[in-house]
Amino acid sequence: MSNRRKEQHRKSAGASITTGLVFTLAFGLAWSVTGIWAFIFPMFFAGVLPLLEGIRRSLVYQQRAKITPRDDEALGEKQVLQTAKAEKGLITPTLVALKTDLTIEKAEKILEGMAQKGYAVMHVNDNGRIEYEFPEFIPRLED
Repeated sequence: MSNRRKEQHRKSAGASITTGLVFTLAFGLAWSVTGIWAFIFPMFFAGVLPLLEGIRRSLVYQQRAKITPRDDEALGEKQVLQTAKAEKGLITPTLVALKTDLTIEKAEKILEGMAQKGYAVMHVNDNGRIEYEFPEFIPRLED
């Protein structure tokens, strides 16, 4: 989900809470002042239900916001590893970006992190191109 869409969902939840609260208070006040039971139905359907739905959406949004960063990182690492395996252990950030849904910047960041942790080895070619080598995916000669 794009950042713009996430922001719209968050605003939509807030709008539902606000609208539900306003209608609940308005129809509740009208019912308490007049004593007319007919105000109960719009208070419930135009006020209480949107209020509860807005609260539910807000909680779901908060829950997803906590989980997403770690899951995105793990998914990115898995995509890099799958590309490295398919390319027999030698990849570049551009190649990863081409074969996955990662951007070049994100692929480069993940590859640098994996090199720092020792999962990959970074090499700079004579022409200045940076390549990452994953030793476990390099084919070995059988004895």
